Amino acid sequence: MTQVLVVLAPGAEEIETITVADVLVRAGCEVTVAHAADAVVAGSRGILLAGHKPLDAVLQDDFDLVYLPGGVGSAHYCRDDARIQDLAERQLASGRLLAVICACPLALVPRKLAAGRTVTCYPGVRGDVEPHVGAWRDAPVVIDGNLITSQGPGTAMALALTLARKLRGEAIAAEVADGMLTTMPEPV
Repeated sequence: MTQVLVVLAPGAEEIETITVADVLVRAGCEVTVAHAADAVVAGSRGILLAGHKPLDAVLQDDFDLVYLPGGVGSAHYCRDDARIQDLAERQLASGRLLAVICACPLALVPRKLAAGRTVTCYPGVRGDVEPHVGAWRDAPVVIDGNLITSQGPGTAMALALTLARKLRGEAIAAEVADGMLTTMPEPV
């Protein structure tokens, strides 16, 4: 079964966290939400979000996809937490997928994980991200090799379905989209 890790940090953007996890479960992935701090954290809008297990319990596991939801609190946490930095660096080096949305591309900066790559992010953090990447693109979802980035809450569904397509194939992703009464995003 396709293994997905969602890293839950304090201040995570609720829509970005839940939408991607939900769509990937519908696509037949095994999704683990690992909490980097407390088991229950307040999201960026104050809605409580809970993890399945502590991040430390899964740090040595391999995942087909590691996903870092945005929200400024989550972005700063992921940027400043050495465990998450190690995880993201190892994921990219392995050739497996790393997806990052909204403000969380800030977490790619300390270790230059997006150097030479094309990315997108929330426009409000573009100025902090763009100097550290190959190119910034104004698009809902950008794929550069095994790094997939997206812009924010309004693009979370496009990101989720893009990830479903990458992990489970076009037919399964289209079936999930159809069942949710939405359309597949154009391939990027």
